[in-house]
Amino acid sequence: MHEMWCGADTSGEPIWHVLTADRTLTLCGVEKREEPSGRAPTDKHCFPCMEEFQAAMASTKS
Repeated sequence: MHEMWCGADTSGEPIWHVLTADRTLTLCGVEKREEPSGRAPTDKHCFPCMEEFQAAMASTKS
């Protein structure tokens, strides 16, 4: 099972990442840190994470 984490993109804006199984990194390689409080909700998703997640799901169907 994969978990989503609201981190930041390269400009510091909030973005949803997909975490690795050990929950210390994202699928795109960003280190998970504490989420700052007061962050505005977002519907933006990290495209590299989503591509890795899609590839992982496709490989489980084969």
